[in-house]
Amino acid sequence: MKRLSVLFDWDAVVRNPYSGFYTFGTGLINEFSNLNLPVDMTLFFQKRYKRQTDTFFQKLSRQQQARLNLKSTCIKFRWLESIWEILAIPSLESIAGHYQMYHCFHHFMPRKFKGVKILTVHDLRRYKLPHLYPRSRLRPFERAVKRANHFICVSEATKKDLCSTFDINKGRVDVVHLATNINVMTEDARNAKLYVRRELKKRGIPQLPYLLAFSSKDRRKNISVIARAFDLARKATGQDIMLLIIGSINLIDKKEISKIDNVFWLGEVEEVYPWLYQSQTLVFTSLYEGFGLPILEAFTAKVPVITSNCSSMPEVAGEAALLVDPRNIRDISEGIKTVCMDENLRNELVAKGEKRAKEFSWEKSARQTFEIYQKVFNGSSVV
Repeated sequence: MKRLSVLFDWDAVVRNPYSGFYTFGTGLINEFSNLNLPVDMTLFFQKRYKRQTDTFFQKLSRQQQARLNLKSTCIKFRWLESIWEILAIPSLESIAGHYQMYHCFHHFMPRKFKGVKILTVHDLRRYKLPHLYPRSRLRPFERAVKRANHFICVSEATKKDLCSTFDINKGRVDVVHLATNINVMTEDARNAKLYVRRELKKRGIPQLPYLLAFSSKDRRKNISVIARAFDLARKATGQDIMLLIIGSINLIDKKEISKIDNVFWLGEVEEVYPWLYQSQTLVFTSLYEGFGLPILEAFTAKVPVITSNCSSMPEVAGEAALLVDPRNIRDISEGIKTVCMDENLRNELVAKGEKRAKEFSWEKSARQTFEIYQKVFNGSSVV
């Protein structure tokens, strides 16, 4: 079997350690370097992200490190993207070296590259929910789509959105699901309880049972609707519980949830797992997701999940979560009430979630990705 040389768009991964790009990129590369596959891998990034890259690299075993090459540049990627709008130079080879394949994780896609160009597409949220992103810069992504030879989508739902939005032949698109980086261990579980108690006390938040939700700066996470639905459910059941929200948040949602009792925003956190493990339920009723990693993370942490009946979320959850209409407050509220009051249902969801989570792994994702590399490379005219 002939070895392949692949250059990875590592810059997109290490730019934000709290993003899905980071979870995706580190999970995939960690497993790629762990497998003895005939592929030479190089991570390409701006020198400004050398510290973040070194931190990731140093956590790998010596065997893994030996299978990875690091290549950085002083040239800013945004400058190159601007130049590539009008010129085919400089080529990617002149900056990073010669490779048979370039795997773009975001939109840093060169005009000129002699090898095969693959683009991973995570979601089409700016096209499916344009009213939430009125100031989006779509041209970089659209250029990347135009220049790519082949695509990898993180879900069948995203593949459908990509093909319909850009009129792309389905034969040029493969699907590789994501996996979770959470490693559940008994010791972690014991420490999680102490950690959460300490953090709640530090923030002046009551030591009460809680449901968990994830927020972001855009409004697709549906946080204000989740908070209002929680308020209805809490009052209906009479339970003394809280809703904790993790992640960055926009000003509109922050203002709205501040008016609701027993709802607290924690901001960004270093470790998601302790908060998940101690939660009663994950309420992940987003308006749109390209995949929906928190669903798998909750399954792994043995937590029941309430999620949306749209986009990729049913695909990821399977039959292991309670599906609701994310645009219907009462539907979400009824879902919360049902899960909170029905212990048998909670146990059933946890059992199904554990089983469902085992169907996803980074090893499976890495092997599928490599198979796609071979298929696309052998079908191309690259020599």
